[in-house]
Amino acid sequence: MVLRIDSRAPAIKVKSWLRGPPLTSFQPGTVYVVEFWPTCCGPFVAAIPQMEQLQEKYIDHRLEVIGVAACERAPMPDETRIDLDVWLTKKLPNLNYRIACDSTGDMYKLWMEPSVSRGIPTSFVVDRDGYIAFVGSPMQLDDVLPKVLDDGIWRAGVNGEAAATKFSCEKPLVIDLDGSLLLTDLLYESFFNVLPLGFNANLAVVRSLGNDKAAVKHHLAQSSELDYATLPYNTRVLDLIQTAKAQGRTVYLSTAADAKHAKAIADHLGIFDGWFASDVKTSLSGSLKAEILKTAFGKHGFDYVGNGPSDLPVWAVADKAYGVGLSKSVRSRLIALKGNYVALEGGNADRQAWFKALRVHQYVKNLLVFVPVLTSHQFTLANILTGVIAFIAFCACASAVYLVNDLLDLKSDRAHPSKRARPYASGLLHLRTGLFMVPALFLLSLTLAITISLEFANILVGYFVLTSAYSLYFKRQMLVDVIALAILYTTRIIAGGVAVEIQISQWLLIFSIFVFTSLALIKRYVELATRLDRGLPDRSDRDYRIADLDVVANLVAAAGLNAVTIFALYVTSPDVQTLYRYPRVLWLICPILLYWMARNLVMAQRRLMDDDPIVFALRDRTSAIVVASIVAVVLIAI
Repeated sequence: MVLRIDSRAPAIKVKSWLRGPPLTSFQPGTVYVVEFWPTCCGPFVAAIPQMEQLQEKYIDHRLEVIGVAACERAPMPDETRIDLDVWLTKKLPNLNYRIACDSTGDMYKLWMEPSVSRGIPTSFVVDRDGYIAFVGSPMQLDDVLPKVLDDGIWRAGVNGEAAATKFSCEKPLVIDLDGSLLLTDLLYESFFNVLPLGFNANLAVVRSLGNDKAAVKHHLAQSSELDYATLPYNTRVLDLIQTAKAQGRTVYLSTAADAKHAKAIADHLGIFDGWFASDVKTSLSGSLKAEILKTAFGKHGFDYVGNGPSDLPVWAVADKAYGVGLSKSVRSRLIALKGNYVALEGGNADRQAWFKALRVHQYVKNLLVFVPVLTSHQFTLANILTGVIAFIAFCACASAVYLVNDLLDLKSDRAHPSKRARPYASGLLHLRTGLFMVPALFLLSLTLAITISLEFANILVGYFVLTSAYSLYFKRQMLVDVIALAILYTTRIIAGGVAVEIQISQWLLIFSIFVFTSLALIKRYVELATRLDRGLPDRSDRDYRIADLDVVANLVAAAGLNAVTIFALYVTSPDVQTLYRYPRVLWLICPILLYWMARNLVMAQRRLMDDDPIVFALRDRTSAIVVASIVAVVLIAI
């Protein structure tokens, strides 16, 4: 069911109301503005004055504004709700409209997902009869609300006859798909969807490369199973389509993507009057698309929305040109061709998007390469410089693997409450950039590794292979995945020892395996607990069941306790006597470790830990105190 203009407004399903009396249903005769905004509060702060002014200005016209905070998208919804309540009390004590916290995600599922709105803030206007009158940016409300409040002309169902008469002479609107309506490319989507299917599926793809591009696209489309409901749609283009439909115009989809994709998206959205697409023999792009559209609608007989150089021949035969996120070169060529055009916002990637895609915040894990130097107390300048090179090499290699993981997990990430905001899943970054960045980053890491030693380079290649295998296969196997993660963490320590030519203690390796197994199991525990709390079914692409939650918790505790036991045995070993002047002081680390490991499990059970315990520990003040205490004990022992 697609939610669009003239649809019956969904129900109000809110568990937590932070401001104003609870609202359970829309009252006839009242116009409502339902605005969704993120819990980061940035966009909301900018919109507050506008919402307050609208509520005050139209209060006599029976207008009610409802702000909905998407708390379920945050790592810790309950904590976010409390913080938001405190923030509202401090900053906006006299707020004049209702604020709801969507801590269960029900409102997002009922409103945002059916409307195919991926960007927030997004506003919905519900007319006096309980129908959707507008879906789009809050910045358009100043123009929309007077019309809805006065005579409801934004409802196509109410004034359909008048609209049809007024706009019957309007030209059709034709929408390109890849990069225009979608913030992604379906050819790459299909490729990355087929890639994890196994050897036979990939062999078939390789064989199809001997054919022309249309046949390759057709084969990938037929082999792939995309979730068209979760693809990243461009909300600005959807707003344009909704406005055109409200004006009685016909809207068509025209794409170089395969007909299977075009039909599925047209059926899902339910807003197109027809579609044009590629088939097994013909790739509908460039001059061919222009010729077909000119034949169908006549020269200058339609308006066209496109995004790239292949759309220039189409714009040449169109009347009005719309450009989505155009590059400078395409923009200048389009202006030279048409004189002017209407610019629409695309998926604009900034530096932050790249930092997020490369997982720069995860680089802290690669500090494990310095562990051999620290535990052996061999703090020489040469060892530190070598460690820095090893660290950079692992960072580049890890980023390459993270990109591979994101490209292969597009479908599952978009179904995840927080991972759907990842740059590739959300359409902020083009998928083709990943194909170039992965080999570039791996070659950089390999070049740096060779400068250290061939043995270190071999370990780095093994790390890349194992991590890729984890992304393709191991992560879908119960318990094999956590063992693989523990090995990958320990590999960093081994690589650090090889880089500086330090023999690694067996105690250190065994301790590392147990610690990282415990942390990996906590990651799985949090994922299962999240699905349990939200009433979601078991994931089809993972071999864990929600019923396994208690078993996973027991395994977390067992692995953590074993790590503490191994450390206690290490303290009594002869190795300690030669490295430390006061080795008995190290016994103090055992209760500190025991407390930290147990606390991690308790925090996860209380739903106060996000799905990456390492990232949680970096933000957690108590974990910082634990690390500082351990460092202090070690310094005293030395």
